[in-house]
Amino acid sequence: MKSLRARVLALVIGFGLGSAVLLAIIMYGAVRSYYVDMAYEKSSQFAERIIEMHPELWDIYAHNPPQFSAQLREYILYSPRTGLYLLDDQGRVLASAGEHRKFWDDYRVNLEPVRRSLEADPMMPIVAEDPEREGKTCIVAARPVKDGGVTRGWLYVVVRSADLPAYAPDMLKSYAIRTSVAVSLTTLALGVIMTVAMIALLTKPLVHLTEVVERVKRGGFAEDLSDCSDDLQCGRHDEIGRLSLTFREMFERLKLEMQRVKQVDSRRREMVASVSHDLRTPLTALIGQLETVRMKADSLTAAEQQQYLSRALQNAQHLRRLTDALAELAKLDNPDFRTQCEPIAIGELADDVVQRHVTRAHDAGIELEVDYPDGLPLTSVDAALIERALANLLDNAIRVTPSGGKVQVRVANGGDGLRLEVIDTGPGVALEDQPRVFERFFQTSLHRESRGSSGLGLAIVKRVAELHGGRVGLSSQPGRGATFFIELPLLAA
Repeated sequence: MKSLRARVLALVIGFGLGSAVLLAIIMYGAVRSYYVDMAYEKSSQFAERIIEMHPELWDIYAHNPPQFSAQLREYILYSPRTGLYLLDDQGRVLASAGEHRKFWDDYRVNLEPVRRSLEADPMMPIVAEDPEREGKTCIVAARPVKDGGVTRGWLYVVVRSADLPAYAPDMLKSYAIRTSVAVSLTTLALGVIMTVAMIALLTKPLVHLTEVVERVKRGGFAEDLSDCSDDLQCGRHDEIGRLSLTFREMFERLKLEMQRVKQVDSRRREMVASVSHDLRTPLTALIGQLETVRMKADSLTAAEQQQYLSRALQNAQHLRRLTDALAELAKLDNPDFRTQCEPIAIGELADDVVQRHVTRAHDAGIELEVDYPDGLPLTSVDAALIERALANLLDNAIRVTPSGGKVQVRVANGGDGLRLEVIDTGPGVALEDQPRVFERFFQTSLHRESRGSSGLGLAIVKRVAELHGGRVGLSSQPGRGATFFIELPLLAA
């Protein structure tokens, strides 16, 4: 049986049948014990009454032994199933209410169990030999027959009515027993029916949940669980409801993870294509320039050779910047990468980065300044990563700002965190390009990063901000410059 419900129902039905058999055995034993006790008590009282009515019973036997058996038959006239015997003290059968047996001449009833039982508890049924069946035992009642205070023999009563299997049909005719059996079986049947119904009720949500799981397995993560709310029964406040809710949450999470994996895979393919293109362009130019120098070395002047070599060097440097940026971005994307954060004064860190770019800005005719207020709170960051992100923003700003322009680095306290801004007076970013400027290998329509840029600088800035729990952004109007910013949360040192 593959169905849980079928297995549980089979178990319950089997338990019910087993219980019924066990109940029948227990009732059989209880009724048999009752009948044995009742028959023994009646037989004991019967023997005692005979002794009380005929205290000279041994003298009656001794006076006329052949006639004594007939007198015993009169005693059991209304109880023909009872066996009545007179035994001597050694167990020999002297007289019987029934027919004489041939083996009685040499047969002796073992009276030792009778004596032990009467000494221990006269009310307990005695199991001793049956004179009618040599070697067989049964329930007996015995009382000593005395003569002059001396035990001369035993009045021996065999309780054959306690043989329950022989009288089972009569027992079943008893109203009390039939009622007890009917009540017991009805109670058991009702218990089994109620248990089966309860199991069916409890397993019904599991059946529905299994159907939903099968549907998800067939349809994959394209399945919409909003159509399965009735089957999932997430509103139940029990284990089934929690299981359904957990399954739904797990499915939604896996669905989101699948979408994320697909997006990452799509980005990976795009990145591979972009990397191939970006590497191929300077590499092709480099090879062509070197081939020109090699093939036309004799016809080129020294100045021309120097020009070709200078261009080849620029392309080689561009390749180096691109590969370095790829390596750094791959390191930052590694799930095992951990930032080395420590309490830092962001204003002083920004001032250090600006000082390293002053000479380059001065050579380009650009005014470069840094502005941050006193008393800025410390924040826990990885200083090396923040320096790299700020340096990338400064490189872009200086590259796109024309001579005579201005680049400003500003640190401000935003209440919930610190905000680093790099403001330039360059051509700005087109409105259609602004949502994508932080994408990897994206080139704006104005080619802000075309001169020696790897196309990964802003992507690295965004990744650094994400690693610190912050975010990046851009505010720009074409022709009026741009403001790139990094927002960092205030973290406990």
